[in-house]
Amino acid sequence: MQKQRKAGKKKKLSNAPFKLTPIDSSFTLKIQDSSQSKLNDDFLIHARNVDPRTRNSIKARLFKQFLSINRNLLSLFDLTAYPLFDGDNFDVRIESKSKIGALPLISPVTYKPDYSLIISPRFGWDGIGPLLSNTGWRIIPDILGLPQMKVSEKSIPPWVLSSIVLRRVEALIKKLDRRFEFVEEVRQVPRGHINWNQYATKSIQNAGFLNFPCRYPDLESNRDLKSIIHYTLNKQLQSLSTQREHGFYVLQLMDLCQHLLQFVKQNAPLRPSQRALNAFQRILFAGETYIHGLDAIDWTVNEKGLAGIGDMKGIPWQMSMETLFEAYIEACLSKLVKEIGGTIKTGRKRETITAISWEPGFTGSQRFLLPDILLERDGQQIIIDAKYKDHWEDLNIGGWQNMEQEIRERHRGDLFQILAYASMADYKNITCCLVYPCKAETFVSLSKRNRTTHKATLAMNDRVIDLRLTALPLNLSLSDAAKALRSAILN
Repeated sequence: MQKQRKAGKKKKLSNAPFKLTPIDSSFTLKIQDSSQSKLNDDFLIHARNVDPRTRNSIKARLFKQFLSINRNLLSLFDLTAYPLFDGDNFDVRIESKSKIGALPLISPVTYKPDYSLIISPRFGWDGIGPLLSNTGWRIIPDILGLPQMKVSEKSIPPWVLSSIVLRRVEALIKKLDRRFEFVEEVRQVPRGHINWNQYATKSIQNAGFLNFPCRYPDLESNRDLKSIIHYTLNKQLQSLSTQREHGFYVLQLMDLCQHLLQFVKQNAPLRPSQRALNAFQRILFAGETYIHGLDAIDWTVNEKGLAGIGDMKGIPWQMSMETLFEAYIEACLSKLVKEIGGTIKTGRKRETITAISWEPGFTGSQRFLLPDILLERDGQQIIIDAKYKDHWEDLNIGGWQNMEQEIRERHRGDLFQILAYASMADYKNITCCLVYPCKAETFVSLSKRNRTTHKATLAMNDRVIDLRLTALPLNLSLSDAAKALRSAILN
């Protein structure tokens, strides 16, 4: 009887981790930003000992555990995962926002970071490249302090990581510690301590009466580290030289690499051992720039995350396409201002902020208004807000009547937001422009029909507000993008 009672108690432990025998614990999941995707449910059950009759119930339980242990990781990328069950099959859907990157996820079977989630830009890697290039590489991916993924995603071009490595190495070169080091060399003019014994036995015997073996302190940058940087840059340049077909932005990275090599060319390249790298990383009070630079060297030396070179571990990273698109529009307007005149204020630098005062102060929800860009010229103010959304594609392909209700509400929200910005302006002539991304083929089609910009006019007392809706493809050159933006906001 006692044995039966104990067995009955064990059956009630429904919250215990589910035990399966995995065939292969690693799995790579792929989605795009700003989308809803159906995941391959094999990532939940990838095992031998599963009864088909209980498969859906096991999936549901594993998915609950999956959400519980990965909630913080998913929220880091603004991801929402939810189940769908139609009575026969259990599916998993995931909704993404504007963040792209790669992150490890923990398996509910092994409780280890066996899954790799790749979030790609919906406009493709050939679209993100020109954006990074046009912004002058001011916006680059952020490396996350998360466990490395088991595999490196081969669809991510190696130059994505190279852009991070080169910027970190550039900062490291500028911040290298300078200290006195003892230099030993043969000089014709004596300096410091002269090794007279070596002078008598070698220099004089070889008729080198003016060859003085000297040892003296010299203020130099860390020579060993410069040699390691030289090796790192050579390897990055070698990797980039195989990717020329990706576009002009790869050539820009190669130019930066060649430029950085000039600072370390006097130091012979040296491949560091892992022991040497660990010794550098143990230096106290090194600072963030020093640590980040050594991490970049480690990724290159140990071939982490450089897709296509070999079997390497992937480095978790993240980048906001929303922030990148705003920087792209800012770069276009900066170029345009040089042609038409005027001044620019940007929300990125907090130059356009206007506080909202509430009474009492703790009751307010929205604390300030912050337009992306304000362009002022000839008594006119132009307010530009960059929106990394699909509204333009939906509006021009399906029309307003065929847009989903949720998308309509978001689009209305964009309009009300920029009109709120217009209410702050003291100018009589105001132009408000919402800029959306679009596919290259969409832009070409609309250009042929002269429909790249939608216009409206609002009369408010003694003021006139011109409202513009336009879009830019991500693969335009900076000159062409500035020209298209000029046509949208000035014509």
